[in-house]
Amino acid sequence: MSRQRLIVVAVIAGVAVAAGMWLLWPKPATPLVAEATAGPYLVRITGTPPKVGINPLVVEITGSAGESPTPESVTFEPAMPQMGHATTPVVARPDGTEHYRGDVNLSMPGQWEITVRISNGKDHYDAVLNVTTTG
Repeated sequence: MSRQRLIVVAVIAGVAVAAGMWLLWPKPATPLVAEATAGPYLVRITGTPPKVGINPLVVEITGSAGESPTPESVTFEPAMPQMGHATTPVVARPDGTEHYRGDVNLSMPGQWEITVRISNGKDHYDAVLNVTTTG
């Protein structure tokens, strides 16, 4: 094999290795953003996408028209309707102004619906937020 041909093969191999590394390099997770309205409330999740297992979930609840009515209770109810799965509802606890926190168990990868149930006196409102889990 001639020297010139050996150089060409080495360059092609180097480019192939570099391209493979670029394709396999971990990509940053796309931030999770989901929101929905429920009666007088705007419900929003932001943060990193959940993974299979127990995930801390923080939801921001504000007034949908600018006001900030404080809910008496907030519950998270995860479900995966396409697979017929649902997990035990989690009572969220206040975590600062307009934020509620709870740990939810998402048992498998895929599309989940998290119903955020807001109770204020005799009024109850549901906001359904779609999230996708990864393995």
